[in-house]
Amino acid sequence: MKAGLLRFPCDFGNGEADARLFLVDDDLPRALAEKRKTCARERGFDTCATDEERRAERVVRTFVRDRLAIEAPERLAEADADTEARGPWDSFARALQEDLVVMHRGPSGDGRAIVVHVSFPSGWRPEHVAGTSFRAIHGPVPGFPGRADDAEKIRDAASRSMMDAMVKRGPYVRFVWTVCADDVLDHHPDAGLRAPKTRITHFRVERQLTWPFPEAEASLFVIRTFVYPVEELGDERRRTLATALVNMPPEIRRYKGLDDAAIDAFARAVGT
Repeated sequence: MKAGLLRFPCDFGNGEADARLFLVDDDLPRALAEKRKTCARERGFDTCATDEERRAERVVRTFVRDRLAIEAPERLAEADADTEARGPWDSFARALQEDLVVMHRGPSGDGRAIVVHVSFPSGWRPEHVAGTSFRAIHGPVPGFPGRADDAEKIRDAASRSMMDAMVKRGPYVRFVWTVCADDVLDHHPDAGLRAPKTRITHFRVERQLTWPFPEAEASLFVIRTFVYPVEELGDERRRTLATALVNMPPEIRRYKGLDDAAIDAFARAVGT
């Protein structure tokens, strides 16, 4: 269990796709259909409150448009033609498989989520993230620097350091994962899918990228969610996954909503 940040682009063996910020693949129709349902339930938030935040939002929004014009012009054309979108970020999100967040560092250095458009959260609430600080967003994550049991000064320093890195350094890519008992992209708590899993049938992965905008004191956070049936992973990958689950610290198991009995059963089934 580690942060796993790698400099973007990084060659993972997927050709030019590894150098793309926005991916387009066969899962696009399904993802867009699900997004249109979640968008209708208010998953998009723009909390810009100052001139600096509004300037940062414009800088990042221009970058997204320019990047789409190169990587996926058909997606940009669909976004521009979307008459039902509630704003430019809603139009981007409804045309892409990725979820989008814009952070602005601000004078305090704590950072604030000024744009949040997340249709496929992995058990958290986008409506609670919008407008909050970097530290508040990551506070519930086990082992994350700046947890509540640290001294206040240490928490502040750790959060500001990470926010500073997002704004000044990168871009970076990493992958985070969990297991679940369904292939649903939307794991908002209200969907009722965050309860402890009594079966492990799917492997859920997020490709996360951060892109710095030091001139605007901002960072773009891009999340692409993939879900794979574990039976399609192959024997070696299933054994690797089982080993990782068996050795996962208890606090991370609890955070991910994993059931000990389900992990034991999965490990036995794959021969770990």
